[in-house]
Amino acid sequence: MIGLILTGHGQFAVGVGQALEMIAGKQAAYRVVPFLESEPMEALENNLRNAMAELQEETEGIVVFADLLGGSPFKAAMLASVDFENVEVVVGTNLPMLIEIAMLREFAASAQDVVTQSLLAGKEAIQQVSLPTIQNNDIDEFDDEDGI
Repeated sequence: MIGLILTGHGQFAVGVGQALEMIAGKQAAYRVVPFLESEPMEALENNLRNAMAELQEETEGIVVFADLLGGSPFKAAMLASVDFENVEVVVGTNLPMLIEIAMLREFAASAQDVVTQSLLAGKEAIQQVSLPTIQNNDIDEFDDEDGI
């Protein structure tokens, strides 16, 4: 199994982690490491390093998902990851990529395979969706209907 760590500014990681477990169920080999405003970056880096050390013992690799390229959680994840083998860092995290990972990581051959699949799922999920505009004269058609 590939380990999963979520990190991000404020409650981002906590919130997206709760949404992930609501949809995909309880996750094994999984840690959430938020970056709180009151916390120095060194503490975040240590918390990430500790999470990596715990997961390293029970997994074949680890993927860290951070919220923002260049942000403190990303930087801390990169700095902490140099102490471990088979750790990948992904930024721009969205819920669809995490759901994809939750389904695949138990059977993935490597952390890099997980990254590849998650990036595809994350990019595919980003779309613009719009409803057609209703003209005023079209509204009259529906006035006589009671609805569902």
